[in-house]
Amino acid sequence: RFNTMNSPQKRKGHAAELAVVKWLRAHGIQADRIQAGTHADKGDVTGWPGVVIEVKDRKAHSWHGYFEQLRSQIVNANAYTGVIIAKRPGLTDVGEWMAVMPVTEWFQLMQLLEDK
Repeated sequence: RFNTMNSPQKRKGHAAELAVVKWLRAHGIQADRIQAGTHADKGDVTGWPGVVIEVKDRKAHSWHGYFEQLRSQIVNANAYTGVIIAKRPGLTDVGEWMAVMPVTEWFQLMQLLEDK
């Protein structure tokens, strides 16, 4: 059986996902990790119905690729929006990490909030 956690990058990503889950739970959100390797990628973390959460812990970020991945995940999850939570180097407090989304996703979120 192949152990995917042998890769340092996989371990780093897994740790970042768990940190996000722990932070969300501490703020009252019933968050969980999504099991990797499913046939249709739906993001890394659950927390809100209709919202995809993708977590990144990299020294250099590839935003174009991340946004393409996020759009695909939103479709796969039949979600209405999504966010990329990116770890900032040297910071362990998830509250200080970045929440990034394409302007289209942000605009749709703002419209939903405006409707309430």
